[in-house]
Amino acid sequence: MRTRYQVNFEQRFSAPTSLNNYEYLDILDRAWSERGWTRPLGGVLCDVGSASFWYAATLERFFQPSELIGIEVEGHRLFTSGHTRIDYAAGYVAQVANARFIIADYLQCDMAADVITAWFPFVTAAAILAWRLPLSLLKPQQLFVRVARNLKAGGRFVMVNHGKQEAEVGYAGCTAAGLVHCGSFDTPGVLSGHRSSPAILSLWTSRPP
Repeated sequence: MRTRYQVNFEQRFSAPTSLNNYEYLDILDRAWSERGWTRPLGGVLCDVGSASFWYAATLERFFQPSELIGIEVEGHRLFTSGHTRIDYAAGYVAQVANARFIIADYLQCDMAADVITAWFPFVTAAAILAWRLPLSLLKPQQLFVRVARNLKAGGRFVMVNHGKQEAEVGYAGCTAAGLVHCGSFDTPGVLSGHRSSPAILSLWTSRPP
């Protein structure tokens, strides 16, 4: 990974954050390599539900966007360290060219993008409650409708889910929103061995007019 993508995350991040970035990069790398997909490079990349956007460097390295945008509705959450989520995000995006972090409800965002990514979006009540978030934020179908609306013609939507059950809910939502399934990847990697359910990546595109 270091050689192929010319990265050395541990020079910039803590050990846990470095390992997490390597895991995300590994998932993307193996999915595209094993499925033979063409990597969408350049353009605008919008990441939905970015948390503190600690993986901005991974998205920048893999997709090489001209503009990278992270969107998080809970950006003002205060941690025991005394810092807010946006404080941490500011540090991560500062290290990535053409990156920014926005606190907003993506369901209300009109933001055209060539690539949209969603890492483990909330599609079930169990998932959102595990993060101690209000159930009012659980609106998966509205999310996928907004993704379909914001995705440029010929663009790509990359979704990663926790296990088969969440993936099936996500697939149904994407299909109902008019997105076209390009394929999926669910082979566990060494760096994802800590997960109780496999990370399942699916690739979608906009429906031709």
